[in-house]
Amino acid sequence: MIDIDSVTETLCAISGISAEEIDNYTVLIQNSISVVENALLDSSLEDDSRIIYLAATRAYYNIMLTGTNADDVSGFVAGDVKINLRAQPAESALKLYQEAAEAVSGLVRDNGFVFRGV
Repeated sequence: MIDIDSVTETLCAISGISAEEIDNYTVLIQNSISVVENALLDSSLEDDSRIIYLAATRAYYNIMLTGTNADDVSGFVAGDVKINLRAQPAESALKLYQEAAEAVSGLVRDNGFVFRGV
């Protein structure tokens, strides 16, 4: 079983979410771990740092999709009321997840669509 504490620690590091606040996302973290565990080709890889990182980036992406931790504002000026918006946080999180998935492509099943015949 992938260690939830390791995934949570990695998630805090990549997301900037505090350890106290991360408790609000336990369900998403556990779901991400389950998805990654089910995709593993070999259960002995559960402690591999790349697998832990994959589960953390998946959880981070799911958290960003909820929008509850989205901080879209990168600047605010009260004088002439100017607000700058960042790129969508979910896009950045997705990129991290895709890169993590690519790094472990030989360690997990690809559950993508395959057309096997007519």
